[in-house]
Amino acid sequence: MSKVDEVKQDTSVTEQPEVNNEIKETTGSEMEVYEDYDTTDLSDSAGKKKKFKKRYVVLGIVALAAIGIIAGVLNSKKNSVVYVETYAAAQGTIENVISISGTVQSAESKSFFSDVTAPLEKINVKVGDKVKTGDMLYTYDQEALDLAQKNAELAIKQAKGSYSATAAGATASSAAQGYANTMTLAQINDRIDQITNEIEAVNKQITEKQNRINQTIDELKKVQMDYNQNRVSDSAEGYAATDRKDSDGNEMYLQTQEALTDATAALTRDPQIIAWQDQITALKDEASRLGEAKSLKVSGGNVQSAKAALDTTQLNQEDTLSKIEEARAGVSAEFNGVVTAIPANVVDGATVTAGSMVVTLANLDEVQVAIQVSKSDLPKISVGQKVDVTINNKTYEGEISKISGTATKNANGVAVVDTVIVVTNPDDEIILGVEANNKIHAEKAENTIVLPYEYVQTDSTGDYVYVVENGIVTRKNVTIGISNSTEAEITEGLSNGDAVISSDVSTLTEGMPVQVQ
Repeated sequence: MSKVDEVKQDTSVTEQPEVNNEIKETTGSEMEVYEDYDTTDLSDSAGKKKKFKKRYVVLGIVALAAIGIIAGVLNSKKNSVVYVETYAAAQGTIENVISISGTVQSAESKSFFSDVTAPLEKINVKVGDKVKTGDMLYTYDQEALDLAQKNAELAIKQAKGSYSATAAGATASSAAQGYANTMTLAQINDRIDQITNEIEAVNKQITEKQNRINQTIDELKKVQMDYNQNRVSDSAEGYAATDRKDSDGNEMYLQTQEALTDATAALTRDPQIIAWQDQITALKDEASRLGEAKSLKVSGGNVQSAKAALDTTQLNQEDTLSKIEEARAGVSAEFNGVVTAIPANVVDGATVTAGSMVVTLANLDEVQVAIQVSKSDLPKISVGQKVDVTINNKTYEGEISKISGTATKNANGVAVVDTVIVVTNPDDEIILGVEANNKIHAEKAENTIVLPYEYVQTDSTGDYVYVVENGIVTRKNVTIGISNSTEAEITEGLSNGDAVISSDVSTLTEGMPVQVQ
């Protein structure tokens, strides 16, 4: 028998009991395996085999335990329920309020200028004073106003005298005035020359006819002296003129005498000659009026100049008299305001000239706030929107009244649009020039679905929310309308009552089963 066989035989026949050989397990992360150390000789082959066999058993138990733990965890996850919180979509109201600061200023600032040149009697205000409508701002020296009134009246009187003297030397009939107004100087001269020629022609006609009448008179006189026309007078032949008779027995002397009388009378009473003489008279009258008109054309400029000077003097001095009369009562505030400027040389007793500025007053009944709106807020505002204006911790009602049509650059180089807010209920507590805080009630929507902004998610495809439908996570794409820092209007994608997931959605995916807490 070999030695090996002897060992095997010994082992199978006499197996030594193992002592101090046990396995200890701990729960949790710690686990100890205690190996057995026989008291027998460790060089014995049979003892070695026994020790290694026990170690493998312990490791197998540990592996089985680990597998069981992992399977349990997996099975627990598979059977676990994911809980979520939801928010019921409902209709509400959302408003976008824009907060922006601005400078308080007056919508109207009026400077009071002196209407007269006179010394100031009293300046009743100083810069920074608040005044009420009707409060006296300043008054003039009354004696100086009296002197100014007399000077104005004297200037009018002198202008009237100068005009009268000039007009007296250039009087003309109304007809002459008409010629002067409707004809040029050349036309007047041409007409005068034409009238002269017409008069000469008519006089020639008169002379010719008078010559013919005189010739007839001469011939009738000769007949009276020599009825038989033998070139020897009847008296020389011993005949009396009354003795001559015609073939009918009529006395020829009487007939001749009647004809001579008629011819003599025709020299002065001939109708044609009279008409011609009347024509000459009319032409001479016209020439006279034209002569007057010609004189007006030559010297009328002086008259017109004097008249213009009179009109100007009357207009200016009468206006001065009116302003002097108003100045006597002093100058008072036309509205509730604050004095913003008084020149340094405007003091009691100082003489101010007409047109010089005395006091500047800002209207406290017309208060506004000037703001600058960025391009991002510009689409949200419009004329007429209501504004809460806070000045010195007091809130007033306001309204946007003007939005500039052009943009400017502010100190930081950013494009801004000048905008004006009118304070609709100002009072005397407002101080101009201070900063005002303004809350513009911009966009507003009522009876619309409103969600807290944090419930809305965004990815590359757009805005969406997760809702729970039949216990399943469902994605719904939404369209956002008005939004502010906390809420958003949902114009499309949601209906009243939709259960919007409001808890953390980072671990959720569409289609996942969930349970609402």
